[in-house]
Amino acid sequence: MYLTIDRKIDNLNNFSYQSYRVSQDFSTNIKRFQTFLLYGYKEKDFYISHNQKDLTQYLSDLNKQRAAINSIYKEARELHIEIDEKQMLQLFNTIDLLIKNVNQYKKIALIRGFKDYGIEGKMRNKAHFLEEKKYLKPFTILQFRRHEKDYMLRSEKTYLQKFEKLYNKTIHSDEISPVSKPILQDYKRYFDTLVVLTNQLGYTQNLGLNGKINQSNEEIENLFAQIISYNEIRINQLKTNLFYFQLGQTLLMIAIALFLCVYISKYFTKDIKLLSLDISNFIFSNFKNTNPKLLQQSSIKEVDFLLNSYKILKEKLHENLVALEKNNEAANNTAKFKTQFLANMSHEIRSPLNGVIGMLNILKTSPLNSDQSEYIEIAEHSANHLLGIVNMILDHSKMEAGKVKLEQHPTHLKNELSKLIRLFEYRIKDKNIDLHFNFDEQIESNILCDNLRLQQVLINLLDNAIKFTTAGDVKLQVNLIEQQQGIQKVNFRVMDSGIGIDVNKTEQLLLAFEQADLTTTRKYGGTGLGLTISNQLISLMGGSKLNIIALEEGGSSFSFDIPFKISTNTLAFENQNDTSTAANNNTVNKALIVEDNIINQKVLRKLLDKINIPADIANNGLEAVALFEKNDYDIIFMDLHMPEMDGFEATKKIHSLAKYKSKNIPIIAVTASAFDEDKIKAIANGMDDFVSKPIVLKNLEETIVKQMQLHHHV
Repeated sequence: MYLTIDRKIDNLNNFSYQSYRVSQDFSTNIKRFQTFLLYGYKEKDFYISHNQKDLTQYLSDLNKQRAAINSIYKEARELHIEIDEKQMLQLFNTIDLLIKNVNQYKKIALIRGFKDYGIEGKMRNKAHFLEEKKYLKPFTILQFRRHEKDYMLRSEKTYLQKFEKLYNKTIHSDEISPVSKPILQDYKRYFDTLVVLTNQLGYTQNLGLNGKINQSNEEIENLFAQIISYNEIRINQLKTNLFYFQLGQTLLMIAIALFLCVYISKYFTKDIKLLSLDISNFIFSNFKNTNPKLLQQSSIKEVDFLLNSYKILKEKLHENLVALEKNNEAANNTAKFKTQFLANMSHEIRSPLNGVIGMLNILKTSPLNSDQSEYIEIAEHSANHLLGIVNMILDHSKMEAGKVKLEQHPTHLKNELSKLIRLFEYRIKDKNIDLHFNFDEQIESNILCDNLRLQQVLINLLDNAIKFTTAGDVKLQVNLIEQQQGIQKVNFRVMDSGIGIDVNKTEQLLLAFEQADLTTTRKYGGTGLGLTISNQLISLMGGSKLNIIALEEGGSSFSFDIPFKISTNTLAFENQNDTSTAANNNTVNKALIVEDNIINQKVLRKLLDKINIPADIANNGLEAVALFEKNDYDIIFMDLHMPEMDGFEATKKIHSLAKYKSKNIPIIAVTASAFDEDKIKAIANGMDDFVSKPIVLKNLEETIVKQMQLHHHV
């Protein structure tokens, strides 16, 4: 029974497959006839040799499909496959009718012709003869041809009536001569014949032979679908019968299997349960409990092999876990040492740089000749460049350690970018470069973002574009991509016409310490970290990957997308005169500098002298506490890392004094450290603000004004 049902299903599946294959071939073949209707009837060979490849192939395949269906039908009868005889007979008749209609269509199409062939060719010859011999006025000929073409294109009776009306008018007018009259009559006769043949073919509408052919195609496709559907129903019925037969077999086998399982489980369940319990204890102990609670061996050979394998696995796993913990501890220690090393290096490098940059800033304000000014400018540029490299390496390290945090502040995007562009305008004065800034006005400029980090990315991209461009253009384009639910996605693109990049090395540029060409470092300088940090910052801001494209016309394009929250508060821009007014109302009579480095002492004192603030100097925290108790100060600049007593301890001591409690003055942390942890620690220990070395006079003055304002209001 099983084999009989299965054989019937196979036969029906084979019949359905063959029917489906022929139906797919038929549907594909229809496209050949449609191609003939669109283009084939216009081909010259069709009217000369009465042969067109698409139509010939269509008829050939149609006959093959008729033969294939006949073969499938015969095979089904021989195998006693239950099929719908009525549907099969209807399918044969419809295909035969289709072949007949297509042959008739071909015959009429050859008579009708196209352009220079058939009836249409004869009609066109008569029209051209009338036009060349000027038997009719050009305007009259033009009207005849226009009505003729309008009817052929649209098959509307209106144009046929217009043609008839024009013909009757012309044939009885004085314009027609005895010579031209027979030619015009022939032209009219050919046109009438063309109309009749076109209607028989049904060119522009689903009428005539064209309509009959389309109807036959649809009927044949529907018949194929019905035949296949009928077979599917029969297959499902047989599968259902087979399912119930197999279900009975399965239930019987399950009953036998259950009996065997109960019998066998009594034989070795005990040892397996002990193994399962030990595995659970081992997992719950985080793979650390290696004390065995198992039998040393089992009477069942397979279980005994499993017990021994488990013991070996547990020992190896324990060894690997111990080694992994040691490696993890070593890696954590290495990371701590690296962070501490970078902090120390930051302090050690920034401290002398503070002296160099500070003294150069002070020296710039003294009377200098042109050569001296140039020397100072070169020295200052070199020092700032070195500081930039140090900052870049530290940024990369902080990125790797995951210590970079974003701060969302209300920002006016267009104004901030305009300021940024103005900063770069001086860079291109000595270069043959035009700097362009295009801002999409659809962008809402009041947004929430970390403006410092966004500008860090754009400064790096613009700096590279200008550095690698000797002539041409550098462009910053900012466009709106989409805006919905209070969030707008903005695209930033920096383009240049510089030396360009190798299209095969764009991904390499995003790797740390990598450049597209080693000669780039020698010629233009750089660490190879700028694009890496920029890409990491863009990702941190929720943006896309930095997209690097080598432009065909030369140069490069760097672009990225970032989503910004739209700020509901409109920004009010600060009045620049407020700072000076506030500074005058909050005069600093005397400051205390707490610094162990002699050069940094001199730099900070000179900077304070520039803004007319006298200062005392303490070499460490102990001296600072003593001087604070002895003298009156309006502000304290506190270095964080000093011998004997550091800045944190000194600040706590000063806060505990009664003198400080009676007169609360600002304590400003001054350090060469570049890590945010030091800033957080300084604020947490009672310091009021933070100034990083190297100290810039403008930043120092702004910090003093801000803190004096705050303490004045308090």
